[in-house]
Amino acid sequence: GAIGHGSLWALARQPDLKGRLHVIDHEAIELSNLQRYALAGQAEIGMSKAVLAATALRSTALEVEAHPLTWAEYVARRGNWVFDQVGVALDTAADRLAVQGALPRWIANAWTQEHDLGISRHGFDDGQACLCCMYLPSGKSKDEHQLIAEELGIPEAHEQVKTLLQTNAGVPNDFVVRVATAMAVPFEPLAPFVGQPLRSFYQQAICGGLVFQLSEGSRRVRTVVPMAFQSVLAGIMLAADLVKHSAGFPMSPTTSTRVNLLRPLGSHLHDPKAKDSSGRCICSDDDFIAAYRRKYGEPVDQVSDVSAA
Repeated sequence: GAIGHGSLWALARQPDLKGRLHVIDHEAIELSNLQRYALAGQAEIGMSKAVLAATALRSTALEVEAHPLTWAEYVARRGNWVFDQVGVALDTAADRLAVQGALPRWIANAWTQEHDLGISRHGFDDGQACLCCMYLPSGKSKDEHQLIAEELGIPEAHEQVKTLLQTNAGVPNDFVVRVATAMAVPFEPLAPFVGQPLRSFYQQAICGGLVFQLSEGSRRVRTVVPMAFQSVLAGIMLAADLVKHSAGFPMSPTTSTRVNLLRPLGSHLHDPKAKDSSGRCICSDDDFIAAYRRKYGEPVDQVSDVSAA
């Protein structure tokens, strides 16, 4: 995504960098991406995001391998599940939980929010917060299909939205007509989305601001899309931490670094995050800890002592 593009943009400007990089993204570049993607232009629409990343890094000494797959597909196809370090530039908590569940040795995670951005660093068996600790659900929240149905103005159609998301089927003509009616916008500008996957329709019509433009601002949506520089800056921070960690430089002793965009840049940007204390996180689970230690050659017989502490 946009944060990943910021990272790749930074890495592409370091021609002497050496190493191996696997880029994983199952999606292709869409028109709505261009406002925030540092490496994409009109010519790249329809191109695999992973392939574009590999192309952008040709000027470096990095060995880059593109994987146009989801993280789950990549892990399933890979025989060796040892991941020394993983850079995370994902949109959802669920996706981040899935990455941590594969038990990488070390993770750098970049993120943006409405008013701030930052990066967090995670081992797993070090007594600090793992990536899951930061994204554990704290209460009951609506499912994605319910939220999208509400944003499209048709909350009663959440089951149809769920089916369209699960099957990745193209949205039918009557569905787009229904959304246009609910949004009080003309159908014609939305007609090109007929037949496209619902997620693409949603991202371009809602997140991309098309409905907002068609309604001349009268139809407000709750979706918050970071400004382009936010994503790029978070991506640059991610690239910097990946390079530092790969080179063996000392890392920040705190889990998280956060930049508040509504305040002057301070001299201290550390944002300590505590390890989850509820016992629900996988980093408190004996089986996960044992699997992590077996994977990276650490003693397994100490699991009970550490988890009890």
